[in-house]
Amino acid sequence: MPTQSELIGNHPSQPDMFAKWLDCNDVLVTPSKSHRSLTPLISTTNKELIDWLGRKLFEHHHSTYRLEKLKENYIKLGYENYAEQHRKLPKSDKTKKGNATEIILTEYIESCLNKKMIKVFKLKYNPNVDQAIKGDDTLLVDIIQDKKKDKAKLYLGESKFRTTPNRGVVRTISKSLSKDKLPLSFTFLVDELGRNTETKYLADFLDACIIEEIKGKGDLIYAGLLLSNTNTFSIVESSLNSDNPQFVLISLGIETPEELIKRAFEKAEYFVSNPDKI
Repeated sequence: MPTQSELIGNHPSQPDMFAKWLDCNDVLVTPSKSHRSLTPLISTTNKELIDWLGRKLFEHHHSTYRLEKLKENYIKLGYENYAEQHRKLPKSDKTKKGNATEIILTEYIESCLNKKMIKVFKLKYNPNVDQAIKGDDTLLVDIIQDKKKDKAKLYLGESKFRTTPNRGVVRTISKSLSKDKLPLSFTFLVDELGRNTETKYLADFLDACIIEEIKGKGDLIYAGLLLSNTNTFSIVESSLNSDNPQFVLISLGIETPEELIKRAFEKAEYFVSNPDKI
């Protein structure tokens, strides 16, 4: 069985925000369980943490074009009406929690691997910002250069927020990332890369890749995230049971996780009305 580090890399080091925020415990892997436990080193209300997560929320929800237009028009056209017309941040509490958890998982995997991955910020394209967008929670692609032939490695993720953790949500994540699961958003990612002349070569490369072949080589990695309270570790330990050797479940147990997301979205809203701060 691969270790957690072999699947998603080592927990980040300083000065990465994840290293400042979280301690890591890679629990002993068994044939049915690969669990990485993350616990806080700093308070949920830490200003640096809130500022960092608020910025990430803004970046994942706003395209470069939308940022430019916010800077250009939010004062000239009247902030409240303009911002509401082009709103990208959700108002729904449930959607906020879901989106934030997806973003944390995506950013965490990139930080563990210490490289920028190929990805599409899908939340930028959501036509109904108060409903969860369909597709994979996280899909990251790493193109690994090889002397003989370049290859693609995929990271497929499923994330869940719960105010209180329970066995059911652990089983839901495990089932959704079973060994038969394939990415739903791969074609969307390729098409978006193909729209830009600067990334079309990446689209052409990925378009010729066969997912089943990538999976057969062990290059499809599955990562789940459960963000909940300080009981998360024990619930995951007692409930996790997976048939997928390429799957690791990350538990993130913090005090008042709903407060973290609330404050981070308030910071993201601040960036909407102060886009020059991005």
